[in-house]
Amino acid sequence: MTNPILSANLIHDAACEEYRRPIGAVKAKSRLTLAFRDLSGCIASARLFLWGGDWERSYDMALSDGLFSVCLDAPAEPEALWYGFSLNPGDGEPLWLCADGSGRFGSLSGFRGEGFRLTVYAADFETPDWFGKTVMYQIFPDRFARDGSETARRGAEYHRALGRKVKYHEDWSEPVDWLPNSRDGFYFPLDFYGGTLKGIEDRLPYLESLGVGVIYLNPICEAASNHRYDTADYLNTDPILGTNADFIRLCESARRRGIRIILDGVFSHTGADSVYFNRFGRYPAPGAYNGGEASAFYRWYDFRAFPEDYRCWWNFKNLPEVNEEEPAWRDFIITGENSVIKTWLRRGASGFRLDVADELPDPVLALIRDAAKSVSRDNVVLGEVWEDPVIKISYGRRRRYALGSALDSVMNYPLRAALIDFFTFRQDARALAAFLLDQRLNLPPPLYRSLMNLLSSHDTERIRTALAARLDARTLTREQQAGFIVTDKQDERGAAMQKLCAAVQYTVPGVPCIYYGDETGMQGMLDPFCRGPFQEGKRPLTEWYALLGRIRNENDALSAGAAAFYAPGPDVLCILRFIRGEQDLFGTPASDGAFLIAVNRSESPRLAVADLWLDNAGLTGAELAAFKAKDPARGVCLLTGEEIRIDSGLVRLSLQPGAAHIFRLT
Repeated sequence: MTNPILSANLIHDAACEEYRRPIGAVKAKSRLTLAFRDLSGCIASARLFLWGGDWERSYDMALSDGLFSVCLDAPAEPEALWYGFSLNPGDGEPLWLCADGSGRFGSLSGFRGEGFRLTVYAADFETPDWFGKTVMYQIFPDRFARDGSETARRGAEYHRALGRKVKYHEDWSEPVDWLPNSRDGFYFPLDFYGGTLKGIEDRLPYLESLGVGVIYLNPICEAASNHRYDTADYLNTDPILGTNADFIRLCESARRRGIRIILDGVFSHTGADSVYFNRFGRYPAPGAYNGGEASAFYRWYDFRAFPEDYRCWWNFKNLPEVNEEEPAWRDFIITGENSVIKTWLRRGASGFRLDVADELPDPVLALIRDAAKSVSRDNVVLGEVWEDPVIKISYGRRRRYALGSALDSVMNYPLRAALIDFFTFRQDARALAAFLLDQRLNLPPPLYRSLMNLLSSHDTERIRTALAARLDARTLTREQQAGFIVTDKQDERGAAMQKLCAAVQYTVPGVPCIYYGDETGMQGMLDPFCRGPFQEGKRPLTEWYALLGRIRNENDALSAGAAAFYAPGPDVLCILRFIRGEQDLFGTPASDGAFLIAVNRSESPRLAVADLWLDNAGLTGAELAAFKAKDPARGVCLLTGEEIRIDSGLVRLSLQPGAAHIFRLT
């Protein structure tokens, strides 16, 4: 058992440059300093241990004025690393100073415990500047907007002519289907509402009014289902949505309004009912299933016993997995001059969100990114990753796709979970601030600024429902979800919390993403209930989202500035964003500015004092020095006009119940 007095006098804080310089992720081969302070004077010598997945190194530490430190070069290869300090007390057993439960502060023990994290990323890692400064809008294409033509009905007839069952909802307001409708007793998503690409094009003025700069479309390629993750033909738009020409025109119309389009790339599997597998013989050319080795696509798939036993995604027989090592598959999808990736980018797309990125090997992800960048360096490649992307392990291996060679960034599901926990009172502001700081410290800066910061998606319950109901939708059966009714009082509470949630979403680093209809207050449990047709809920927040979008788009500091996080009370979260020197964090010209965001989730007024000069809230030493030099004395809220005073970094906040503020500091 370690001495608690000694433990309290050995200090390391991974967020403070006195102990770690620079804070945060570091470039490969860059210089860094790691240190701890011994206030007890009891430590005779110390060594730093640094380790990765299959290696370990140690370094002697020098002592000066009570500070043990060592300077070293980060490894040449990008990797998720850990470190800890081995201590020699001189007159006792060796000790270890490793990470406590927060992962940030030191904890003393007689054995090596969990290390402090250190992320090393590729020195040439860059992400498109435009993307980190934009607002995203996600659309489930069948459910956003009809166009008044017969396109969708003709498309439905096309599918029926192939022998597929198709249900067309004549009434846009009908609830989604969810009951079993197939021979195997399961629900298959064959009901369509008739949303089209032209319908999206017609709604571009609305999206522009929200401040949207990029639209992410769920799959648009021909497929048997309404979600289209069971691709039937990679090179053609599903006829229910329109034509390839319609897609090109959508991209052109969007560009004229300053809006880009990102597509959903579904490459780890195809549909069994597809040109490539052709299990049901709906297509004239032989596929892998009905053509065997005579099919050009046979080697795309892994048959254990031809034709019925084949590898498929999560054992869904309608989703046969592909063999990503197969050269013909790689040429067709990625590397060929007329590959699927390059074709859609040349048609006008500005990138891809890669479905189930964990199912694709890192080298394949790198090839996809290279192919996208070969068309334009401004193209974006995002990955569907639900966990921390730097330390993610899948199929027994630690992934490296977040370190600069494979993905530009990822979907930020951890942020969604942290915000829901805070605004449903499962966690306090201190926990949320710690989470936000943790992402800032451990994610590579180019990826961090490009995080897809979502509150809902096609795979989760809608944010209004999550905040209103305050329960885990995964604990309910589909029948229970279908019958779940959000009361008016719950919706009122959910709307109030959603306003605050969006204020945080729009002001933390990354790209805020609106899932279609969240801004209008749509409700919905898990798939398929979160995929209802676009409509207005009881308490729409459209004007609120438009205001947040305008404020963010007009102030560079809110999208590209340095960030720090504070929790001056259990119910109060504060975020500081600022730029000084007319350059953002990546050297891009940007307007100077400083903003303090403050939210109070409580139903009661809250008084709080925040110290904006803290040296361990997320700013580097240089950033903190620049902010101190600016020394703002007042702030005016862009939302309410209220004023605050600041004295040597100390700000006293008087926050009304459920208040959100964005103070411009001067």
